Amino acid sequence: MQTSTITKLDAARRQLVTAIRLFFNRGDPISVFSLAANAWEVIDALCTRKGIAGVSHLTRSHIPPERDLKKDYVNSPYRNFFKHADHDPEALLEGFGGKVVDGLIFLAADDYMRLAGKSPVEFQVFQLWYLAVNVEKVAAGELRKILEAVEVKFSKIRTLQREEQIVLGKSVLDNALLDNGLLKDPKTEAS
Repeated sequence: MQTSTITKLDAARRQLVTAIRLFFNRGDPISVFSLAANAWEVIDALCTRKGIAGVSHLTRSHIPPERDLKKDYVNSPYRNFFKHADHDPEALLEGFGGKVVDGLIFLAADDYMRLAGKSPVEFQVFQLWYLAVNVEKVAAGELRKILEAVEVKFSKIRTLQREEQIVLGKSVLDNALLDNGLLKDPKTEAS
């Protein structure tokens, strides 16, 4: 096996690309979450180090001051449950599901885009898919521009059941991966 040099950002990008592909292929949500959490943690640290105020920074301003985004919303209860069994080997996890996974992927993808100034097609499609499904989370000033993009790629997505929304997202991703104009755009980087 050939060795290579990998940066922290490369590792995060690759994990997040894999998480998004698994997500749209309806892969195991625990694996999707774990990959996305690993990627988010690195991306978040790099954004903080460089003073980039991404969506994670904005999210922190909306949680109670005694709570921590990483500790209380990403690591606990989900990530720690998936990684550790030393203190609670018989524990059960309740409340894990789609919206938790969706939100974490969105945080990681959006923060990555702000940090790198470009992103893989998978991040771009997931970001648009997430905003189409969760239009209420779009800032009022950005709403019109984003809704125009949503209507082109994801018209009527909010009328679909969750599984159909994910199937539509996969279809848009598959088509985007074949779009030479998008692939050659300077804001698009290789997966």
